[in-house]
Amino acid sequence: MNTALELAGVALAALLSENLVLVSCMGIGTHREAFTDSREAIRTGLCLTLVMVLGALAGWLLNFLVLSRFGLGYFQVLAFALLIPSIVAGLRRFFRACVPELSRRVDGNLASISTNCAALGSALLVTQRSYGLGSALIFALCGGVGATLALASFASLQGEVDLNRCPKAFRGVPIQLITAGLMAMALVGYYGLYLG
Repeated sequence: MNTALELAGVALAALLSENLVLVSCMGIGTHREAFTDSREAIRTGLCLTLVMVLGALAGWLLNFLVLSRFGLGYFQVLAFALLIPSIVAGLRRFFRACVPELSRRVDGNLASISTNCAALGSALLVTQRSYGLGSALIFALCGGVGATLALASFASLQGEVDLNRCPKAFRGVPIQLITAGLMAMALVGYYGLYLG
């Protein structure tokens, strides 16, 4: 059984010191609008969080009930690489059938998440670290919230950076990389933070 202190440590690590977008560079495979529009960033982040939580749950169950029990741990990456896109496809079908208005708004976001390595990475990290089910779900939820905050912060900073006049050599991708690097450096101070 996980103690509250262990769960708080997992949550803080997922939010700050192991941010999947800024520190681990896992969640950057989203569509371009998520990095420029704050509303799209939040929508993409919420979809990513949902997929990460469902992926961590399904991945933990798959690993615990099938892969570990039958000694098939070497199929873990392949199994999860097939699991995450199938979860996304199932969510898209569910939203299309049950909530068509929501499906119209988030279908593009969900489609981009099927190839996002943050969902696959969180499922792999959960099993590689041998988290219990509670810790796995907390890690996925807080990792998704951290990714959402990073995407939304980066998108809102893009508007501020575009307003300022920067040298011609730094315009476009260079200033975006500098901005992302500074945001990642702000989280380095939290690296190794663990309550336990």
